Amino acid sequence: MTEFLKNIKAVIFDMDNTILDSHDSWNKVDEEFFRRRGMSCVADYSRSVSTMSFKEAADYTIKRFSLNEDPDAIIEEWLSLVEEQYAEHICMFDGVKELLQELKRNGIKIALATAASPRLYIPALKNNGIYGLFDAFSYTGETKRGKGFPDVYLLAAERLGVEPSDCVVFEDIIPGIKAAKTGKMKTAAFLNPYTTAEWDELQVLSDLSFKDYKELL
Repeated sequence: MTEFLKNIKAVIFDMDNTILDSHDSWNKVDEEFFRRRGMSCVADYSRSVSTMSFKEAADYTIKRFSLNEDPDAIIEEWLSLVEEQYAEHICMFDGVKELLQELKRNGIKIALATAASPRLYIPALKNNGIYGLFDAFSYTGETKRGKGFPDVYLLAAERLGVEPSDCVVFEDIIPGIKAAKTGKMKTAAFLNPYTTAEWDELQVLSDLSFKDYKELL
């Protein structure tokens, strides 16, 4: 394991497109959601809601597209469209499980900080055989603000019993990296296949960046 990781007490992982390859599943949800309303999904929509909690995303969607709908009903629709994917089909990126196991062997605590609700992250992590490797969980439905702010990462650190400065946050998006930095945490940027346009900035902003989890072992 890299020296960078050996010198910290805890790792806090984002889930979607950081440890789980869920990009295509959410694109399909967005396309189906708008198709049902006789609309097309605009190009910037997925990126716009990527840092939001489900409630924030529902409110944003209603306002942006002038929908006369209940936000709770929209959230339920999204969850019903995607939950089977999380429970049975969405897989980890190569090397994730090996890294988690190596962190455990080195006595480093592990948490999840995600925008996904327990209804999604619990079955997804269990299906991939890694749920038991996590020591704590937090999600943006428990915080006042979404992933553009450090709240969900700070909650994860609190539940681990570790100071923010002793944590490193693994993220794949610029707002997440910036938010973790605001929370006085170290950061590791996963340069996944879906954020190539942002790689240069992610590398500049983060303390560590990588394209393959096996690089860290």
